[in-house]
Amino acid sequence: MATTGRSSTNTVPGAHAGARMDVRALTPDVGLKEYWYPAIEASKVGRKPVGMKICGEQLVFFKGKEKGEVSALANICPHRGGSLMHGDCHYPGTVSCPYHGWTFDGEGNVLAVLPEGPDSQVPGKIVHRSYPTQTLRGMVFVWMGKDEPAPIEEDVPPEFFTNEGQILYAWEVWPVNWRPAVENAGDAHVPYVHRDAAVILMDPVTQAGPYRGGTVMINDRAVKSAQPTPGANGAAVAGLSPGSTMGLPYRWDFPELGKWPKHRWRSAWAWAFRWAVKRRRAGTTIDDSDEWGVGVGTMHHLPAMVRVDYKTHMYTRVNVPIDEYNTRQIYWHYTDHDNWFAKFREKLLFHVWHRWALYSNFSIQDFRAVGPQLYDEPEYLSSSDSRLIMWRRLLTRARGLDPVVRKTATTAAEEASIAMQHEMGKVPDDWTD
Repeated sequence: MATTGRSSTNTVPGAHAGARMDVRALTPDVGLKEYWYPAIEASKVGRKPVGMKICGEQLVFFKGKEKGEVSALANICPHRGGSLMHGDCHYPGTVSCPYHGWTFDGEGNVLAVLPEGPDSQVPGKIVHRSYPTQTLRGMVFVWMGKDEPAPIEEDVPPEFFTNEGQILYAWEVWPVNWRPAVENAGDAHVPYVHRDAAVILMDPVTQAGPYRGGTVMINDRAVKSAQPTPGANGAAVAGLSPGSTMGLPYRWDFPELGKWPKHRWRSAWAWAFRWAVKRRRAGTTIDDSDEWGVGVGTMHHLPAMVRVDYKTHMYTRVNVPIDEYNTRQIYWHYTDHDNWFAKFREKLLFHVWHRWALYSNFSIQDFRAVGPQLYDEPEYLSSSDSRLIMWRRLLTRARGLDPVVRKTATTAAEEASIAMQHEMGKVPDDWTD
């Protein structure tokens, strides 16, 4: 079935562009606000306040009254619009506006107007907007919603609620919206986009195939790969990277085009890294919990999280919306080692290898594809987009969304993907309930 340009979704019988409500258009450009987000490492907040935009809102972070805690307020001073992030922290647990010295505590109370003296009439009358924060294992999490905060355990994985193991952090900014950024996982792009990535050259993966396997929804908060059952198109096997499937080749042979990849040079030196691959494959699952354990493949978790269990470590990427055009990628690398030597070795590997290999080298390849993507254009989804469909269904159940979003119908593009899966004999999970 040939399709071209903007009218591709029109090829589905009885459908026309704009006929269905599309969750892409109904999900906020600046992110889901009724959630906890990682914001900044507590160690990065020193004697001066730090400004940061999250979900389209400018915040200021400063040291809290309790040791190790960090407070957050709306950055704009309610007096005359001064920027608190450019102010000072003259007293413990406070931030003062650089313009008129309005001084706030962590709850947004005005404690003093410094040039007006102790007899100022302002304190006790003004409460500035504050954002609840919790510092867990050195990371400051902030509640962006206006409703009462949800239990933080629903939005933050279990490694933050234990003192076991080690968590290491990295971050970067992608000049793309959070929605395409978080959708960049769990589909067929890896063996194509990342074919020259260092980690793939060390451990070449098979082609993705036209079907990505079953996906399950957990607690209306996560979607992840269903545990595979034996079979040529469904079972993950030892010796392949996460998401690889049994029975799929390293190269395809297209009758009208030839072979892809065109050459086998990418696998030429894989033998030199067999020791590292063997170490990873011999590892055990880092997290086997139902909601946070990844199992085989990739997990998506609300509000905007991607997780992969590499067996040697748990990789997590959180797509924190900055505004409608930019996303802050906060990565954490969790290992469950407890002895000092293993922690030291992992920290060294992280700074010398993992930060470059998995973030700079790997992620920049994602950005080359996602950066110029026209996200709001009509789509024609493939059968390999089954995970994407489930993730978008999960978005309709997110906290704080308008009831209209929860009733979003399947789009023509989603129906086309499901129809293809039926043709292949792959009936998708019951994601419409």
